[in-house]
Amino acid sequence: MLKKNPIVSVIAICYNHEKYLTECLQSVVNQTYNNVELIIVDDFSTDGSQNKILEFINKNSDIKYMFNKKNIGICRSFNQAFKISKGKYIIDLSTDDVLMHNRIEEQVKKFEESDKIGVVFSDANFIDENSNYLGNIRKSLKLPIGNVYEDILSGKSYTMPVTMMVRRTIFEKLNGYDENLSFEDFDFWMRSSRICEFGYVAKMLSHQRILKDSYSTKSILKNNPIVKSSVKVCQKAYALNKTESENNALAIILRIELLRSAFTENFEAGKDVLWLLDKVNGHNWKTFIGKILINLRIPINPIFLQIMNLRRFFRFKI
Repeated sequence: MLKKNPIVSVIAICYNHEKYLTECLQSVVNQTYNNVELIIVDDFSTDGSQNKILEFINKNSDIKYMFNKKNIGICRSFNQAFKISKGKYIIDLSTDDVLMHNRIEEQVKKFEESDKIGVVFSDANFIDENSNYLGNIRKSLKLPIGNVYEDILSGKSYTMPVTMMVRRTIFEKLNGYDENLSFEDFDFWMRSSRICEFGYVAKMLSHQRILKDSYSTKSILKNNPIVKSSVKVCQKAYALNKTESENNALAIILRIELLRSAFTENFEAGKDVLWLLDKVNGHNWKTFIGKILINLRIPINPIFLQIMNLRRFFRFKI
């Protein structure tokens, strides 16, 4: 246990997580680390989440909470909570996920090794809606750490949002999350890796819950806003790039985004990707296929959904 523990703020964002709230919040309260600030934000849930939050607060003192009067999304909800937080380090926690009891202690230790580290991530387990184990993401000590900007651009999204702890000054420099996007992780990884190093703790420190209607599963639906936001982040990255090597890295994920745009029938976003691929000289035979699908507006999403559902079944089948 660290003797002089800096404050760690856990910003727990809830939207219709009534079934999972208590387990999530209790995992924060039960940390081995002894200087945790918990801020709960309910983003206008339509189930019994708010009552669950009030019940938990009545049993646990010194917890801050906000009930949004309308649904404003993850990015705005986090930013408003960040403004009242006090922590030197910040965790953005979805209230359907769970922290292991030593998560905060282990990550603070990693931060204290170097002032250059702005983001720390770790390994994670997958659990289902009943908290049954499904599998895990176990990284390797050989993975890129430190300056990871090009790795992020090339689509090596090895940092899972559920595992991240962030130095407060990084959020301050970036003015929090971009509220014009429908999700936060790719944009945050890209912008933060431009200004700081990433650190890794080779331990299972979190449980990510896999739900049928989770945010990640919506990314394969027809004309979904997640793909559009990803393309916007790619546009921002192109503006930040300084070298040909960085443009080459961006081209890798652009080729992925082109196919995602085609498979989800985000045709206008696909045209933006084609423009960026022209700029970074990133075309190959795969982009030729994507270009045909985009320009002819071929409705391939129903087939794509069937393929992805089969892949998910076999991935998590116990």
